[in-house]
Amino acid sequence: MLTLTTAQCSHRGGRASNEDALGFRVRDNDACFVISDGVGGQAGGAIASRLAVHWALQQLDDKSSYGLQAMTHGSVDAADAAIVAQQRRNPEQAHMAATMVALFIERRERMAQWIHVGDSRLYLFRRGHLLRRTQDHSLAARLQQAGLSCGPDKAHLLSHALGQADTDSIEPGAACTLEDGDAYLLCTDGFWHGLDDAALQRCLEVAGNVADWITLLAGQVGQGRDCKGTQDNYSALGVWVGDPQLVTRAPGG
Repeated sequence: MLTLTTAQCSHRGGRASNEDALGFRVRDNDACFVISDGVGGQAGGAIASRLAVHWALQQLDDKSSYGLQAMTHGSVDAADAAIVAQQRRNPEQAHMAATMVALFIERRERMAQWIHVGDSRLYLFRRGHLLRRTQDHSLAARLQQAGLSCGPDKAHLLSHALGQADTDSIEPGAACTLEDGDAYLLCTDGFWHGLDDAALQRCLEVAGNVADWITLLAGQVGQGRDCKGTQDNYSALGVWVGDPQLVTRAPGG
């Protein structure tokens, strides 16, 4: 069974509070890693993100007998339902919402699958090179796919988010086999906005372990500012599979 090592960071940046949330559970047979970002400008964003993390992790207990696909898809359904229920209980939080990205791993079968809502991202690096990256559910991403540009005032508008009754079409990414040296990064938009793919890969090449990788990346993000001159909350979870010192950083890998 391949070993899993993880590291995390979460900072409020230049904001008054931190509405990001993250968590993980690693068990003998399975694991879940999840990160969420409360949608800015809406009351209850921090509550929404914490609910998303809690109910994604809960899938390990509630859905483990139904397999990887059910756990992954169920995380969105459960998180969305919990946020909607909180909206109904508290009218002041009626518009709260959150993004989420969750990674589920079947350790014995060496399989991984993920799902995301909004613009929190998952990156998968294999042998030090970017293999997959989630596509944001945002206006900016849609315009980019159409070959159009998006002004900074609309760059953060989301097409999907938990708590906004628009998650029925959300589907998990294709399940993939874990390989020794795989490196996963889950992060909120405040984190990836400060880094391009090349920067992620460069830090991976020099990091001796997953904690070093997250520290290097967070240091670069911490120097940045968003378009309004104030740094957003920024959070990340790194997951390394197997022995990254020998595989992820292998010359010519």
